[in-house]
Amino acid sequence: MLKRNLNLFYLLEGLSALALGSIIPVYVLYFREFEVTLFQVAVLAAVFEATILICEVPTGKFADRYGRKLSTSIGYFLFVVSGLIFISFKGFWGFLIAEIVFGLAEAFISGALEALTVDSFEAPQKDSNLAAVFANRAVVKNIGLLIGMLGGGYLGGIALSSLFIPLTGIMLIGFFASLFLVEPKREDEASSAITLPPHPGILRVIFGNRTVAALFMVGLLANLAFEPADQYWQVLFGEVRHLDPEWFGYLTGAGLILSAIISKATGRWFKYPGIYLSFAIIIFGIGLYAAANFSAGWAITGIIVFFVVKTVIQPVVSTNLNLQYTSMNRAAFLSSYNLTCSVGEVAAGLGAGVLISRIGAAGLFEYAAFFALLIPLAFILIYQKPQRG
Repeated sequence: MLKRNLNLFYLLEGLSALALGSIIPVYVLYFREFEVTLFQVAVLAAVFEATILICEVPTGKFADRYGRKLSTSIGYFLFVVSGLIFISFKGFWGFLIAEIVFGLAEAFISGALEALTVDSFEAPQKDSNLAAVFANRAVVKNIGLLIGMLGGGYLGGIALSSLFIPLTGIMLIGFFASLFLVEPKREDEASSAITLPPHPGILRVIFGNRTVAALFMVGLLANLAFEPADQYWQVLFGEVRHLDPEWFGYLTGAGLILSAIISKATGRWFKYPGIYLSFAIIIFGIGLYAAANFSAGWAITGIIVFFVVKTVIQPVVSTNLNLQYTSMNRAAFLSSYNLTCSVGEVAAGLGAGVLISRIGAAGLFEYAAFFALLIPLAFILIYQKPQRG
């Protein structure tokens, strides 16, 4: 069971990354091809994120109650449905419905597949294996994203109207693959792990554990720093630094390759989350400042550092969160963490949209760099608080 679920975990994560990577480079151009305005593009993005925010925790609880395999399979089926809507109803209202279904699919899989995989290990195996599992996942996802982005960019240049066909086909393969997952038996783990209370009170439980509280704060604050750079790095390098857009693919590709190597090589340091995250995010802040202020070579290095850090912190967070959660409520807690990250993304996206018109792309990057340097301080302050009994 463990080997099958682990192999399927890597396969499904790779397929999802491949599918999403195939639309990332040109999906806005796809919307524009069918007369969607720039304001409507922002509405579509907001609706997608709002769907995840609303559905994240309920779908996590659904997975814990009715099965993580069922939740994962529903998610991939909904991805296929969303892709078919994107293909068949080419206009704002069709895209709006597709984004809702897409967000719902994301919510059903978020937490469920990871929880199923973690619970496939016997309790004694978790401590020694989770770091390697999440480091390997980062490698698989980065390879999938890289291949997908190269293919998606090429397809966008020759047949933009066909953009969502590969995604739909890949997610259909994912749906059939998910049917072969095996639902593991769930057992209570060590008493130090968190158990979800029978009544609402997830926040009380989360903030009663200093490790989890610190990691949740990193998830929230890191997205407040990441999102402005994620949304506007193309504006900074295209319109301010006048870098030829054909280099954008090379920059993202370099970041993905380096993050895969670093995630794999640094797995043994995942057990020291404070040191690992503090070092990574400080380097990230320096990279953003370099991208906004230094010469072209250093600026390019800075944005590649951004792509790397954004990816490499996830394995260490996933490893340490899963060591804290019990089997019975793992999916709900992972969904709660993902919801926290989504809150950060939405807040940062709206704030960045306001700030960039006032301080410009370079100023926005300086703001994000400064904000990033506050994240290690927040982690340390929360982590050093006495544990609640």
